[in-house]
Amino acid sequence: MATGTEFCRITEIPGKGVGVVASVDIPKGTRILCETPILTVRHASISELNETIAQKLRAMTKDQQVQFLSLYNAHTGSMPPFVGITKTNALPCGSDSPIGAIYPTICRINHSCIPNTMHNWNDARKQETIHAVRAIQAGEEITISYDAGQVSDVRKLDMRASFGFECKCPLCSSSPAELASSDARRREIQRLDDAIGNPFAMMSQPIGMLKNCHAIVKLLLEEYGESATVLLARSYYDAFQACVAHGDKRRASVFAERAYRMRLISEGDDSPSTTKMAEYMRSPNLHPSFGSYSTKWGNAGGNMPKNKDSAEFERWLWRESV
Repeated sequence: MATGTEFCRITEIPGKGVGVVASVDIPKGTRILCETPILTVRHASISELNETIAQKLRAMTKDQQVQFLSLYNAHTGSMPPFVGITKTNALPCGSDSPIGAIYPTICRINHSCIPNTMHNWNDARKQETIHAVRAIQAGEEITISYDAGQVSDVRKLDMRASFGFECKCPLCSSSPAELASSDARRREIQRLDDAIGNPFAMMSQPIGMLKNCHAIVKLLLEEYGESATVLLARSYYDAFQACVAHGDKRRASVFAERAYRMRLISEGDDSPSTTKMAEYMRSPNLHPSFGSYSTKWGNAGGNMPKNKDSAEFERWLWRESV
């Protein structure tokens, strides 16, 4: 699949400064960009960061230096310019990674609380990728999310402090009633996520864990729509883990397939997370926790309905009819 600047261009965005827009119509699941970092740094003190970045800048090409120095700095006056630019623009090289990276085009992509693309560090390629999570029209701005699913007041403060802007995305610009409904969903998503993360839930209350996973999937779709891909993948994987831990290969395979489809859209077929889910989709018993808590679900739960698009199948899958 072709990727890169044939899909997008850097341009001025009214009210936002510089951003990235689609050059052509982009289908859902397209890999729009795949970039290698021009600079990577580990978390460190401001003085250490400043020295490290200065050393790395001297080793860059002139074009790379210009690309770095032309990026926005939300921390002017509060920290050295090199550090401010990096703090404003660096993306982590993977979930919870201590390493941040700067990219010539990806760092130009602006934020939306309901983005139309997903950014992901592909550890196999050692590159950051951008995938369309819905169809994007030519001329439409390409957006990613800078926030972590916070409620409106929290994320607005975070955007102002970390990135120096007031979010005006469609969600943040919606009516007070709509924003209140969104905040309520996000609070409930966080509550359910905390419950699912309880280390005893999978062992002692697997049915309750599946119920929470199902509830969070519904809320994610309501809140984020097609932008929920990676969040849905995580929830399906949580449900998968509950099933494999109790020996249920049939349901585990279905949940792995759903997680795989979400990863494929948002990360591509060469992402390690995508290939891992494809493997578990074919052979759930290869997961290291298969049957680790019990095998009581191995031969229980009734016959699997043939029509996977039916309400009956959904009831069976989430063990609502067991």
